Amino acid sequence: MITVERVVVEGQGTFVRVRKPAYWLYVVLVGFGLVSLGSMMSDAVTALSSALWIAALLNGALAAVFVLILSRMDLFEREPAAVRAAAFIWGAVVATSVAIIANNNLLALMTKLFGTGFAARWGAALAGPTNEEWLKTLGVIILVLIVKEHFNRSIDGLTYGAMCGLGFQVTENMVYAINNAYSNPNSDVAGAVSVTVIRILVAGPWSHPIYSGVAGLGIAYAVTTKGMRSPLRRYGIAVGLFIAAWLMHALWNSPLPDGMPNGVGALAVYGKGALILIFFFVLYRYAARYEWHWFERIMTGQSAEVITETEMASMRTLRTRRKARKQADFEYGPKGRKLVARMQRAHLMLGEALARAKRAEVDPNNALDVVVARQNVLAVRAELDAARRLGRKPRKRKRDPART
Repeated sequence: MITVERVVVEGQGTFVRVRKPAYWLYVVLVGFGLVSLGSMMSDAVTALSSALWIAALLNGALAAVFVLILSRMDLFEREPAAVRAAAFIWGAVVATSVAIIANNNLLALMTKLFGTGFAARWGAALAGPTNEEWLKTLGVIILVLIVKEHFNRSIDGLTYGAMCGLGFQVTENMVYAINNAYSNPNSDVAGAVSVTVIRILVAGPWSHPIYSGVAGLGIAYAVTTKGMRSPLRRYGIAVGLFIAAWLMHALWNSPLPDGMPNGVGALAVYGKGALILIFFFVLYRYAARYEWHWFERIMTGQSAEVITETEMASMRTLRTRRKARKQADFEYGPKGRKLVARMQRAHLMLGEALARAKRAEVDPNNALDVVVARQNVLAVRAELDAARRLGRKPRKRKRDPART
């Protein structure tokens, strides 16, 4: 049996960089966040253990869904788990701990300057985006400083930014669960669960992962297009997408549509969420189109033995890949389907290896990662050719007992 080998390049897939100051800054800030959140939540952990466990499980399910979605959005490269976890930890620990302090102070200032009514009505819409978006975006910038080699295209920033936002959302949900558990007159469990379910169902689909993903996309665009686009365009787009993230957050937190009848108001609230999602998916569509063009460029020059025109066309989306596997199943049976799936994974690994060689300015023909990845493709090709020669074995018909 032929297996796809994995050549590990130094620093590839890891996050620990002891020689980089930004890594130690990350470690110090995570330590500060843990101490800060621990001091705020320690009493609640003891007093509300059952309520918090349930809230944690619900938020864990939310996080798992988002991680699954994000893993399928990056069509041509899965980001290292360690770096994605680092982004999540930044949002969950660093951004939230600092945001709590910053939000409290900014709300107090707004109350002093504009009065209690204004602060109560517009405080969340102004203080939240102003403090939280730059803190989450700073997490993406820190990751660039630590592991710049994992920022290859704009969509990488979307992934890491969304993971920062997801971490922030989970911790924020837990803070709301604690506050509502204390204030609920019936029981701490009812208070924690009710607010957690509401936040997941009402705000979950268009909350912090969306905002931070948009800002992260801008940061990665500025980083990955150096030398290809003018500084004005690179940084202009990064700033523009950060402002877009701020505006989406402000729109969702705003009291609009206050004063509408209950039914109309509920529809308007979901209308705000729909606008946020539409903008995000339009942006993602452009990023995904760029991803496809990148894969086309990086695979240019490969022989038909490595990748055929039909195989290249089938790699464009998850749907076209699934269609190719179904076609192989129809023509050659389950084994053909598995072989095509392996071939698709081998092509993705070859694309990543070619990209690493290009960034390192190394001849791909001499790069060990590329040589091994290409050999893997050719090995799967040999199995596919054998399966094609054999064709699909006819299924055995079940004997009819009435004819025996």
